[in-house]
Amino acid sequence: MNLYRRFRRPVRILLGAAAFLLAGSLVPNFLKPDNLLNVVRQCSIIAICAVGVSQVIVIKGIDLSVGGNVTFCGMIAGLLLNGGVSVPLAILLALLSGILIGAASGSLVAFLEVPAFVATLVVGQITQGASYLFNNGRSFGGFPRGFVSIGNGYLLGVPYSDYIMVLFVLMGWVLSTKLPLGTRIYGLGGNEQVLKNAGIRVERIKLFVFSMSGFCAAAAGVLLASQLDTSHPTQGEPYQLDAIAACIIGGVSMGGGEGKVPMTTVGALIIGSIRNVLNLLNVHSFYQNITVGVIIIAVVALSMMLKARSRQKTAQFAAEEVTGR
Repeated sequence: MNLYRRFRRPVRILLGAAAFLLAGSLVPNFLKPDNLLNVVRQCSIIAICAVGVSQVIVIKGIDLSVGGNVTFCGMIAGLLLNGGVSVPLAILLALLSGILIGAASGSLVAFLEVPAFVATLVVGQITQGASYLFNNGRSFGGFPRGFVSIGNGYLLGVPYSDYIMVLFVLMGWVLSTKLPLGTRIYGLGGNEQVLKNAGIRVERIKLFVFSMSGFCAAAAGVLLASQLDTSHPTQGEPYQLDAIAACIIGGVSMGGGEGKVPMTTVGALIIGSIRNVLNLLNVHSFYQNITVGVIIIAVVALSMMLKARSRQKTAQFAAEEVTGR
């Protein structure tokens, strides 16, 4: 019996709930309804990014271009809107830009066999640098009301941002669990050679996964620009770390082949709650990044130890079965 796989999900949920209640009892204003709605609204950006990043990690990759992509596509949308382009067309072009950025990373990984961390890091740096060239590195805003309402409007008392987040999570869940492509994505993370032996073009799967991650990052960038009514060349930086942290806390294995999209949303809510608590305690953003980094290291280390212990117990059980016979 694999105890690690059996208990890891409920343990993560219980630990998250315990931390949430502890924060509510120790931090003033954390459990106020307005603050909780704000937390979920802020988490929508992390969760949307994490939907795409989770699939990249599942195939044993990593996407380090998320921060640059979020910034770049938010800037593209803002520039188009201020240039008189209609809201739907500006959003569409920003999303297409994100897909192309993801496809560039995917092409480097799939066809040129560049390691994912190198390819995405370089692409992320290029997009980040390009963002500084827009408007001479200055922020700008004053977008049309129809665009700003996407990130700040409400329906039945729930922010539009939350509905958009749920839509992306459902998209990721359907892709990974209900479609043949999802099975191949997990198969690619489990054993790439098996898929190659079956005649499956793994290059196309990699290209799709990175393009999907680019699409999710672009959507997050557009939504963030709408929420802030501002585009500036550094606004996507925090979401690089937060998206990866959400995936890891949500149970996506860095070894590939494991992880569920809905659980990455739980991870995003945990990360968003941690940042909100630190903000309420007036902790500087630099220290917040340190905290999130330490959490990533701790969760990965704990997961590796639990996996090792689980493998050891499984081996002992198998040895006892053989001896008993």
